[in-house]
Amino acid sequence: MLRNGQHQAQLLARSLGQLSRGAATAKKVTSKEEKSKLKPSPIEMPIEEALNASYLSKTLGSNYKAWSAALLKHPELKTVKRKDLLNSYDALKSLQYSVDDIITKPMIIYYGATTLSNRHSVLLECGFHNVTIQTLAKYVTVVNKPIDILKAHGFIPFDLKVPERLASLFTDIQLPLAKQELESESLTLKTIRQSLLNAYLRERLQMDDGDLQKLWRVYSRVRHKSFRSVQDTVELLTKELKFSAERLRKNSFLLHADADNVRRILQEIPTIDSQDIRDIGYRRPKILMSTCDSLKQTLQNVRSFGITEGAVLRCLEVLTLGPDTVLERLRDLQEIEEFQVLGTNPRVLRLVHYQNKARLRLDYLTQLKVRCASLHILSCGSEAFAKFARDGSDRTKGRDIVVYLGNVLSKDEQVLRNLLSRHPNWCHIPLLHVKQCLEYLKSKKFKLTEIFDNIHLLLYPIKRIEEKLLLLQSPEIQEELQLPVSDVHDLSNNEILTLILYLIESEFHFTGDGIWTEQHTHHVENFNNLLPDFPESLNKVYKYGVKPPAEKQIAQHL
Repeated sequence: MLRNGQHQAQLLARSLGQLSRGAATAKKVTSKEEKSKLKPSPIEMPIEEALNASYLSKTLGSNYKAWSAALLKHPELKTVKRKDLLNSYDALKSLQYSVDDIITKPMIIYYGATTLSNRHSVLLECGFHNVTIQTLAKYVTVVNKPIDILKAHGFIPFDLKVPERLASLFTDIQLPLAKQELESESLTLKTIRQSLLNAYLRERLQMDDGDLQKLWRVYSRVRHKSFRSVQDTVELLTKELKFSAERLRKNSFLLHADADNVRRILQEIPTIDSQDIRDIGYRRPKILMSTCDSLKQTLQNVRSFGITEGAVLRCLEVLTLGPDTVLERLRDLQEIEEFQVLGTNPRVLRLVHYQNKARLRLDYLTQLKVRCASLHILSCGSEAFAKFARDGSDRTKGRDIVVYLGNVLSKDEQVLRNLLSRHPNWCHIPLLHVKQCLEYLKSKKFKLTEIFDNIHLLLYPIKRIEEKLLLLQSPEIQEELQLPVSDVHDLSNNEILTLILYLIESEFHFTGDGIWTEQHTHHVENFNNLLPDFPESLNKVYKYGVKPPAEKQIAQHL
């Protein structure tokens, strides 16, 4: 501990380990960027052209003129992604619709493949014996028509009892039919289906009126899902993923999940970082709403940036984003220095999931001249961020710094924290500055082991380090310090870094205030921690004692 000037040299010297000999270059700095912590991705996002008549005629068939007229009448078709278009076309083809059928109702391909297949299934369940493409295209209108009107137009056989037919589709339970309420053929298909689905959910998942009201208010699309599909999904979730009725009630959006897609996820992505996908799906049910292909692409995108699957487990919400969104945000991390430096942090995917919020917060804190914005602060809840901003404390808990240095220096995080915490102001230094300082020292040919031995130097302004590095080359300072060498280049790198640290702090009476620039002053009292002092191997102790014999000096230096 530095308690007075007389003990400074001895105490710091004890803190220094073996000094390795090396050559330190004092050439002028040439800025050299460290390789990005996020590995550049080889994946390129293709710039996709809007759909055009030429592509449609070549890919789907029919003729150029027909598709040109369709696009002129329905310009919104041009916004459909080609992959989605092909999926919708394949779904229609599997339902026995030809391209000539499609061209009569071209907007049909605007809908997703799953939606088209599901709507077709619903109409078949309701007793439609011939679902034409015109009927499928007018699905919403059709299900809002009364049963008698649909029978009058020949869509449903006259002798068919629609409620009984629909109720029979639920094979795992016996529905209590309210015959008097459902017998009237003036009821619409939509009303009958919703009444029967309510009855099923009451029996199967013990939903009450409040649960059902929330379901139809928030997840109204479930009413358009086929009964077989709803039943299949419930059975899969309860038996394969062990969802209880209560958990399904709390996550009722899962009723809109695609059972076949969930099966694909279980089969094709059995684990993430050795953790069973069933457990992951149970913890974050929303992941099961993503398509299997999307999840696989997202994982591939993450791996292409050198981010491990272990990091995915720390932010499973990233799997609920689209793969293109994840890829775009991962690339954006490389464009913002404050985000880039967090590339090796195991929680970096929180910056992907909350990137929009993190960007706004970073801009806001920059305006407030707050430099220390941790990953936690950038991605935490609104209340915690508001408290941080209100308190006006420009500091972190140091977590990001020790994680970063642990990766770069290959050192244990607790060891690093113990060392850094000897400086009372270390949590007031932004991680970005630590990174830039480390890059600067590496550009001056200092080894990582030498930087680690003088780790507190990473907290100091680069300008001051550069000044002292140049100062050491002057004969005046060599004479003033009375170094036992004739040329500064004869010193070891470790000794040079220690001297730089000593020279900086000697101007501030070893208070630790040397880390502040003119723009950022933050006085800390009671500074009793170990700070760099003049190394014993170079100290002739002129001011503090008797000059040692020359032989002893040489022996100490060697």
